[in-house]
Amino acid sequence: MKVLVIGAGLVGTEVGARLKALGHEVAGTTTTPGKVDGLREHFDAVYVLRGSDREAVAAAVAGHDAVVVAAGPNAQRAMTPEDRAASYREILVDTAESVVAADGSPYLVALSSLSVYGDAQDDLAEVTEDGPVTDSPDPSPTMFLAMERVYLDRAGDRAVVFRCGDIFGAGDPPIEAKVGMAHQYLGGSVPFSGDALFYRLAVEDAADAIVHALEARITGLHNLTHAEVPPTNAALFDAISATQGLPALVYRDEIASPKRPISVARLSATGFTASRSYDAATLQAGLSS
Repeated sequence: MKVLVIGAGLVGTEVGARLKALGHEVAGTTTTPGKVDGLREHFDAVYVLRGSDREAVAAAVAGHDAVVVAAGPNAQRAMTPEDRAASYREILVDTAESVVAADGSPYLVALSSLSVYGDAQDDLAEVTEDGPVTDSPDPSPTMFLAMERVYLDRAGDRAVVFRCGDIFGAGDPPIEAKVGMAHQYLGGSVPFSGDALFYRLAVEDAADAIVHALEARITGLHNLTHAEVPPTNAALFDAISATQGLPALVYRDEIASPKRPISVARLSATGFTASRSYDAATLQAGLSS
């Protein structure tokens, strides 16, 4: 199979390496020319392009059996609504428009976010793919939902969208370091909700789910995270802050996330379970607080 991975970052590089090891022909993309040489270890070909460049994306997509869109917003450009508004449309929606406009009919895999639910299902027992999504005007869920509609409305019979927990792994700083940075660089204030559940996704699980999708050709929406119920953001982060001698964080509630357990039954029914995403050792601090 010939696969194009748009966005050779944390997830994209992991996917490229997996697919290449399985014997597939894999191309990747980056927006940074200086990264090309390093990425050649994981990909058979590397293209420098922006997802919003329709001609460049169309040329890259040509001849591929499947396209994995792993490009996602940079966390450093997501701390304020203004930053999110400036970057999310290009990275998410414009890339989706470019991919579905390309010639051919490749199978499509795209990564979305659990933030699209916001607090819309907090009155239900669990959060499912068929339940309501947020009506928040924040650019994060707004742009993720717009991206989802592009793929599902225009390529629904050949597209799968994974709504993911916060992805971590490789050189990603540990939770303790991120809490410290929130105090040091953000003044102890973060844009999400304190009482939302802290769902995560290991990059290895993300890559395995994408490979599973390519092999099983699943379609539609699927929640992708661990089945275990985690502590809330505030319970975990404030416990970590206390161990560092720091005050509790301030939660601005700009990006609401679910406070109810996330159902992963739909994806499990296809034969996949995220088995490496629940970090019990780290999360125990929040569970016991």
